[in-house]
Amino acid sequence: MSPDPNETSRPEGPPAPEPESSRLAELPREAGVMLVAVGVLGFVMPAIAGIPALMAGGLVLWPRTFRPVERWVAGRFPATYREGMRQMDRYLDDLERRYPNSTRA
Repeated sequence: MSPDPNETSRPEGPPAPEPESSRLAELPREAGVMLVAVGVLGFVMPAIAGIPALMAGGLVLWPRTFRPVERWVAGRFPATYREGMRQMDRYLDDLERRYPNSTRA
């Protein structure tokens, strides 16, 4: 059977995961500043994951700039992206548990 010329071809491979930053978009700017600070500390202190925190803070403070970066990382490194978002979710859950309503805009 020959391929239909009217049918559009789809790229091979799994689709890129959708960015999961809706929770980050709702954070107040103060939390974004805190995440950027933690991200910068992550480059100095090896026990802290700096890149996910830096990206999350960037998404809070500069969403138009960091949204394409987030999509690129989610498509290019899906496992790393999921792990980074899992870390950010744990961090935000802990922050909310310790300081109720601190992550509400």
